[in-house]
Amino acid sequence: MKTYVICSFILLVVLSSGCATYKTPAPQRPIWEDTSAILRNIQGEIQNLSLQQIRDTLTSNTSKLTTFRANVDLTLTTPDVKGPIRCTGLILYQSPRSFRALGSKFATTLFDMSSDGNRFWLHIPLENTVYTGPSNAFHRIEALGINIFPGDMASLFNYREILEGKKPTLETWPAYWLVHMLEVNKEDVNLKGNLLIDRVNAEVFRCELFNSDGSVRLQAVFTDYTTLNGCRIPQRIDVRWPAYNTTLSVMFSQITVNGLLDPKLFTLSLPKEAQVITLN
Repeated sequence: MKTYVICSFILLVVLSSGCATYKTPAPQRPIWEDTSAILRNIQGEIQNLSLQQIRDTLTSNTSKLTTFRANVDLTLTTPDVKGPIRCTGLILYQSPRSFRALGSKFATTLFDMSSDGNRFWLHIPLENTVYTGPSNAFHRIEALGINIFPGDMASLFNYREILEGKKPTLETWPAYWLVHMLEVNKEDVNLKGNLLIDRVNAEVFRCELFNSDGSVRLQAVFTDYTTLNGCRIPQRIDVRWPAYNTTLSVMFSQITVNGLLDPKLFTLSLPKEAQVITLN
């Protein structure tokens, strides 16, 4: 009995000590607010490049990528849908702005979308409906309960287009460069976007694009880069549209870079009986 009491007392002391010294871990900040974890994983020698060298590196890497094909795991969160929507699918890209994305679940096609940079088409087989409209604007898709900006995903493969027509300025930080993309006219200067580029590999790990009123339209984070056919490709892209509280995570697998893609792959074969809804 005496031994039992002594052991119980020791156990109580140990547990009490542990509880007293235990600290609740600080909540992890969203990747949109804190990309320091990404930078910690990038190991190598820091480079010193000029703004022109950085720009030349980005446009050179972009010019190497002519086509892209990959299987994807997609995770979408949006306020109008309870819980995240997860599906698998396929993404095709052809420089400069041709893009196609298909998503399916349990062998059922949920959506099939294509965009040529000017106009998009979105087929939802379960609704037997096709949506179409300009690619460079937000559109509400009631059947999915989401808002989409069809041109955004294709632009994330093409930094040349993001930089085109902009006057960039450079901030140099210990681990990364921050390139501000400015639109300059006779009357004012507008910030159109930011690119955050690590100073080891000179690769974009974060992109922000802005609306004309200065609000953030899109935030994207690029991680897990790999080299394929001479091109550096992120194997994951996380995208956020703050105004709609919508996020999309895309994980690529079975990636093929600069393979031959038939241009017909970017044209949807639409059912004759499908309802076509034009969005402006």
